[in-house]
Amino acid sequence: MTERWQEGRPGERDGEALGDATEALERSRLRAPEVSWALREVNRAAADVDHELAGRLDLRALDYTAMGHLMGAPATLGPAELSARLGISTGSGTELVDRLERAGHLRRRRNDRDRRRVGLEPTESAVADILGELGPLFAALDALAEDFSPEEQEVIARYLRSAAQRMRAFGAAGGSTAPQRGDRL
Repeated sequence: MTERWQEGRPGERDGEALGDATEALERSRLRAPEVSWALREVNRAAADVDHELAGRLDLRALDYTAMGHLMGAPATLGPAELSARLGISTGSGTELVDRLERAGHLRRRRNDRDRRRVGLEPTESAVADILGELGPLFAALDALAEDFSPEEQEVIARYLRSAAQRMRAFGAAGGSTAPQRGDRL
């Protein structure tokens, strides 16, 4: 990966308008394909949207992040698993779950096969509220996709899915390894 993210020199990308100081500093130190910079911009925009939506929904940022984990998990999470995903202690996780339950955003449900296990489920009203806020954004992104041919959409989708896989692999490896150029996940 070092050949793709090499040390650069300030001013190597003359003529490009750099909207924020962080990106300007990063670009002065690292060289990367423009698509990689665009993906970083999307990641920053997603973080901004998450912060804005948490406020609109009257949720703390961590509570909103927790709801995202519960809504996006492939299987029901328990309080300890949610705490681990959030990087907080189980005690703090219990407080968070209690707070979200009192607010009507989630419910605890006993596992039918193992009654000792408790699963956390977002309430229908919480899901409706979150998706209701996200609806206009989803519509705008769908409209944007229509600006591209089906072939272009396939290339974009392949890149984004591969980027997501590599990001997950990087996180799972503790940031110590990442696939190299040309590796297939």
